[in-house]
Amino acid sequence: MRKRLILSITLCASLLLSGCGSGNSMPDLSGMGDITVISREEGSGTRNEFENIIGTSSQGTDNVALSTDEVSEMISDDVNALGYTAYSTAELSETVKAVSVNGIALTEETVSSGKYPLCRNYYLAYSGELSDAETDFLAYVMSAGQAVADDECVAVKKSSSFLSDKSSGNIKICGSTSMALLIEKMAEDYHSYNPNVVIEVTATDSSDGLNSAIIGECDLAMSSRELADYENELLTKKAVARDGIAVIVNTENPVNDLSEKQIKQIYDNNAQKWSDLK
Repeated sequence: MRKRLILSITLCASLLLSGCGSGNSMPDLSGMGDITVISREEGSGTRNEFENIIGTSSQGTDNVALSTDEVSEMISDDVNALGYTAYSTAELSETVKAVSVNGIALTEETVSSGKYPLCRNYYLAYSGELSDAETDFLAYVMSAGQAVADDECVAVKKSSSFLSDKSSGNIKICGSTSMALLIEKMAEDYHSYNPNVVIEVTATDSSDGLNSAIIGECDLAMSSRELADYENELLTKKAVARDGIAVIVNTENPVNDLSEKQIKQIYDNNAQKWSDLK
């Protein structure tokens, strides 16, 4: 997984006495104000999976962000803000940190083992039969491409050698913004095996990508959420990587751990102030 994981581990170690990874002991929040609740846009796979896991419809949302970067920017500018992003693309910094959930820090190990509560798969989905170029690219993704997956998030299997059949053609991939960087890097690495295929990656959101694949506007859809029943009937999906959803706050916020129950209270609008959390 990306080097930014080290930041979470280091932060957790330095704040151990404050409760990181050691249960849900809340610090003094009397100096904090109203919680600014940030959600992703409708259609976002990250939002869909977050809401499914937490069990919320996000009626407490104050602001909607259209990308991972925008969530981080909002958190950075507001000490009272709370949001979530794909951890593999989260921009943690001096002003943005990831909190533990249920006392479990977000690391490669906790995602891979499933111990971290907010985990999800990344899928590539398609309609009908694959072209030779698409078959070759997916074969790469599930073999040598898993090394790229392990660099960017968490691989779903061990990487292995890949021998391209040198097919030629164009592949249009669209969908999840959380997956876009991963697939772009896979496409770049795949080009070293097979320069005869041109791959275009467009980041929109998971629902848009899946709909585009269904109606034939793109060849492969990137989805960072589970497919709906009708989508599963119309598309074939393949899990290509795994990631966690980071719950992030401003680094000036003394909170280092939240339970799923507390996160639900916030997004359900049942806790409007940080001091409401117990």
